[in-house]
Amino acid sequence: MSFSQKDVDRLLAECGRMCCICKKLHQVQVHHIQPLSEGGSDGIANAITLCPNCHDEVHERSHYSSGCTSRRYSISELKLHREFTKKIARKEQDWAPGSRTWTEDRHLILFYAQCLDRPAFRTYFHQELSFADFDRALADTITAINTGCTKVGDSTLPISKGKVFLIHRDWREAMDTAVEKLEEIRDALRRELGLNNMFMDHDRFGRHHSRFHQATDLGDWIDQTRQEILDSVNSILKELDQPPLKDLKAGF
Repeated sequence: MSFSQKDVDRLLAECGRMCCICKKLHQVQVHHIQPLSEGGSDGIANAITLCPNCHDEVHERSHYSSGCTSRRYSISELKLHREFTKKIARKEQDWAPGSRTWTEDRHLILFYAQCLDRPAFRTYFHQELSFADFDRALADTITAINTGCTKVGDSTLPISKGKVFLIHRDWREAMDTAVEKLEEIRDALRRELGLNNMFMDHDRFGRHHSRFHQATDLGDWIDQTRQEILDSVNSILKELDQPPLKDLKAGF
């Protein structure tokens, strides 16, 4: 048995063809929230849209999988993801410059822009004074855009909301891409220093400092990727009639 085409069409429309977990448009599939083998039905109330990646993850971390050590997806959590996604899809229909949803998106974009308005995104790689600080800045920025939480001293405080709350689909995808690029930069940095499998500290970064400055290909790629992130966010700020972020060429 399977979902009826009528129910599938309705669910896809209600969710805006978004994956209910990551909110991306990835050739979504329709998944049974509660497996048929455990009493689930083929009704729309038991259906959720998932991209292939999240679909696989739900199977691996489902409430019925064995050998799963990380936190599992529950039926109630999946239903909450679905309802939240439907809410975003409904808001997309009402989105227009000057609307309430536009204003909410504007506040979020300005917060993310503020998170990127820091020396870690204005200093050329070969001019970095501390790779430990650079790595920490990348990590803090990723957390802030993903969750809306920022570092204040030794504490992480909720200041805004994460990028998943953006209603404008293009802006949400732009911030998804920005975070993916930040993660790629951080992974490359730590891989080059051999820090993926060890504890990071200032001494290890310091011992590699001179050699790492000579990694010109990697440094050029990191500079180019950071500039791509700034350009993407600046294009949104331009739509909002806001001043652009300073780029690498502008310096301080």
